[in-house]
Amino acid sequence: MLYLDHVVLPCAYILINLNFPTSTTESYSFIFLIFFAGCSPVENLLQSTLECFYNRSCMIDIDQYMYWHLGPSFNFSALDSNRNWPNETIQSIVNRLMIDSWNPKVSFPSYYNKCAPLICTFEYIGRSNIFLVVMTIIGVFGGLSFGFKLPILIALRFFEKMMNNFSRLAFQRTIKNLFICHTEHQIISRLHFILLVITLCVLYSLFATTLQSTTVQIIKPSLSTYQDLATDFSNISNSLQCSCSHISIKYQSFLTIMPRFHQICSSEFVSDGWIEYLYGEGDLVRRFLPTDFRASATGQFQLLASLCQLSQETINDSLSQLMTSDMIHSQLLSSNLLDERLQTIINEFKFTTPNLLISTLNLIREITGANMIMSTLSTNWRFIPDTIINPSWKMYTEPLVYKECTCGLSWKCIQPSRGMIAGCYPIEALLQSTLQCFYDQECIDSNGIFPKLNISSLEISRFNINTTIELILNHLMVEEYSTNISYERYFNQCAPSSCTYSSVGSLSTIEVITSLIGLYGGLIIITKCIAFMITKLWFYRKHRITPEITEQNG
Repeated sequence: MLYLDHVVLPCAYILINLNFPTSTTESYSFIFLIFFAGCSPVENLLQSTLECFYNRSCMIDIDQYMYWHLGPSFNFSALDSNRNWPNETIQSIVNRLMIDSWNPKVSFPSYYNKCAPLICTFEYIGRSNIFLVVMTIIGVFGGLSFGFKLPILIALRFFEKMMNNFSRLAFQRTIKNLFICHTEHQIISRLHFILLVITLCVLYSLFATTLQSTTVQIIKPSLSTYQDLATDFSNISNSLQCSCSHISIKYQSFLTIMPRFHQICSSEFVSDGWIEYLYGEGDLVRRFLPTDFRASATGQFQLLASLCQLSQETINDSLSQLMTSDMIHSQLLSSNLLDERLQTIINEFKFTTPNLLISTLNLIREITGANMIMSTLSTNWRFIPDTIINPSWKMYTEPLVYKECTCGLSWKCIQPSRGMIAGCYPIEALLQSTLQCFYDQECIDSNGIFPKLNISSLEISRFNINTTIELILNHLMVEEYSTNISYERYFNQCAPSSCTYSSVGSLSTIEVITSLIGLYGGLIIITKCIAFMITKLWFYRKHRITPEITEQNG
């Protein structure tokens, strides 16, 4: 048998001293100094410690007691005192969410693989290689020297003729002489010129039609410039990259989120006037049976008003926290990417925000139900006078029954009543109720003093008429969120310092001419050698064939 010798502590806590027999002939006394007894089991537990569970001998004594009174013993091991303080209260453990320590592990390779960068760009300032500079100057110089030689000679010859009264007929004769070849040297010169012109034309065509990738940088582009670039390079994945001057941007600077709550939260059914109207002359317990909805109506509508207010406060606080937080990104996001990212954040906000209220509410419901706290409206327990001793001062409690469900065993007992729900606790009854009665004037107020809800609003509502208030509360009474994203304000907050993009196209005329000038010097030598070899080969074959023909004719 278990006996309690107690000492009254502050806040009405009682220190437990356990005395139990270990056999039928002898008694064993064990002082158990870690658990408290009192009015509330929750407060008792929070003030207790787990000191005994770190001591194996203490656990063995408890196991012996369990063996004599509850049956076979169980296998267990003591807690590790190196990880926690044995005399730490359970409230202290709960305050840190039962967590001993946080062990974060950051894997950059995993992050890199998830990021999967398509391209990396960098910019540096440096001098060109001296060897490349010298070779470029030599090539351009050689090309220019050979390139200007022929035009200068022709121009000098032309001016010489002009100075000597050069006539039109003489000019035509000079041009004609350019195409007359009498000597081997003239043939080589003319052939050299023709090969050079043909080679330059072929190279010009190749350079002009060859495609190359070019990276272009624009310093501090405007929004219109960026939009034009985004339109032009929309088909090239990640070609356009803009670096933000400010990588941290407040969401409130470009994002607006406005929730629209269920019409019940703006109706008169959550007003003080409606609750006072229901209360009437008071003393609802005597006017109505506890299982009648009207007995707990004032409590339910007070709770409904509180839930609407809590939902709005939770939403506003969460929105304020979201709006004042920063979006971190070093690169300017396009309009589509920004919308996708914000939509992800908004969806996460919709999913996580209700948990802040629902988890707290569920904890309150569990604590209230587990402690069997008596409702002030006497909807779960009622007082029964003890007529045997003295009915004027001594009574005992008896649980109420809702549809064969007793409040002594479950605090979630409910039953329908006048279009609404009655139950052990007003909050349990309210959460299981629907709003169907609120759209019926006869159901909610036959006197017509308070009008029913507008049933046409259901056409634009996400909740139907049979949705329970608990399901509506799970969405914090929100019908929808109206979002407004200003890309212009986001662009101004980002203030891109520069934008770079890659384009594929042919070389410009100046670039082609510059390249040809660099090759011109070498082309003159190569084409001259080719012309010389062709001419020598032609003359060799001509002189070889001519003697053979002469001998045959002789």
